[in-house]
Amino acid sequence: PGSPNPTSPKPTSPVECSICFNTYDNTFKTPKLLQCSHVFCLECVARLSTGLPPNQPEDQLPCPFCRQLTSIPLEGAPALETSKELLATLPPELQQEKVLWMEGTKLCCRQGSDATEKLARCDMCDDWKRIVLLSALIIILFCIILWPVQCALKTGNLRCFTRTVAMS
Repeated sequence: PGSPNPTSPKPTSPVECSICFNTYDNTFKTPKLLQCSHVFCLECVARLSTGLPPNQPEDQLPCPFCRQLTSIPLEGAPALETSKELLATLPPELQQEKVLWMEGTKLCCRQGSDATEKLARCDMCDDWKRIVLLSALIIILFCIILWPVQCALKTGNLRCFTRTVAMS
């Protein structure tokens, strides 16, 4: 993004926030455009807007670079204009903006689509499989290693089973 003031710092990369240096995405790191044309991620803009001093004109955020004021909508920082130019540079799956809102000073995001929920269910299945595998390994460890050691300590040798010889 072009900087209207040649003396104001330019971002180090067009795909990362100039404040936190994180790469833009379509959720908390959505590129938000201030009225001065500087772009920062939503998370940084939200932090800046919630941390305004009490004597600051209400709903006016000074740009961290040039100090030009930007009006913050009633809905908070998520309602600021998104830089479509920067959003278009992201991979196709990240170009669709997610629904975000402010609850007090917290940024909130609705849980994902059905595909994400299915993915979460698969993750739960993977966790279930890991638990079963871990349980099986613990049982094997007990049966093969710990039980004979306990038996050897108790009887003084590794032959815990006594053979009964049937006399005929």
